[in-house]
Amino acid sequence: MTLRQARRQAADTLSALEDPLLEAELMLRHVTGLPRHRMILELDRRMTAGEAEDFFYLVGRRAEREPLQHLTGTVDFMGREFRSGPEALVPRPETEILTGIFMGQLNEPKLLADVGTGSGVMAVTLALEYPNATVIGTDASREALELARTNRDIHGTKNLLLVCGDLLRHFADGPCLDGIVANLPYLPSSCIETLQPEVRDWDPGMALDGGPDGLDLVRSLLKQAPRIMREGGILALELDPSQVTVVSTLIEASCIGSAKVHRDLTGSPRFITTIKGTEEI
Repeated sequence: MTLRQARRQAADTLSALEDPLLEAELMLRHVTGLPRHRMILELDRRMTAGEAEDFFYLVGRRAEREPLQHLTGTVDFMGREFRSGPEALVPRPETEILTGIFMGQLNEPKLLADVGTGSGVMAVTLALEYPNATVIGTDASREALELARTNRDIHGTKNLLLVCGDLLRHFADGPCLDGIVANLPYLPSSCIETLQPEVRDWDPGMALDGGPDGLDLVRSLLKQAPRIMREGGILALELDPSQVTVVSTLIEASCIGSAKVHRDLTGSPRFITTIKGTEEI
């Protein structure tokens, strides 16, 4: 069987997916180790027995809706490759937008926090982009932090510290943070069963479930943040569009500052930023 035939057969098997041909190609590249331009040139070469066995094993797992990123063990985030696995939420494109919005408002930060860091992709990215800053990634899951440590070590970010704990509780009282970014669990508990199988069955439940209205952890963070944010410090959050109005009100009630809403690629309101001590941003 040639690479072209294998790709076509896999795409047929995965026809229920949004882009089966692309997913088949990505798994084929993973198994063969070929970059895309080389694979295109070699589509008519025959697969080795080992390649075919490994490839169709992955195709079978993907047909059971195991995430592609778990099968390849990697995920791209803002132009860099990171390790991915069942220990943490698979990073979404929306979180790349959140990271970009957050970085666009920072000005020579010294201390940053990624709250609910998961696999650490945001924290590592911040540590790489701001080598003179210290970045602290916190998470309640020790398993997720192990994955984050792997990503930290791969990218050599010695200015990134990882802490197991509840949001910001390990920080001492007193203003110290120049920025806080958080993609916390924001799904209402009742919505979990309606999610796509890749999310519902494979992402950690604690990385998804935000309580009855999805905002349990967001409320806790907004109570903790004001005491440790510097004047002019940035807070950036990712949310469900249906929660943006409520969270804007919570932010302004917390006396951090005025809330500014940002939209995702579909035009939906999904992100909120606020600057401590400002009435308008």
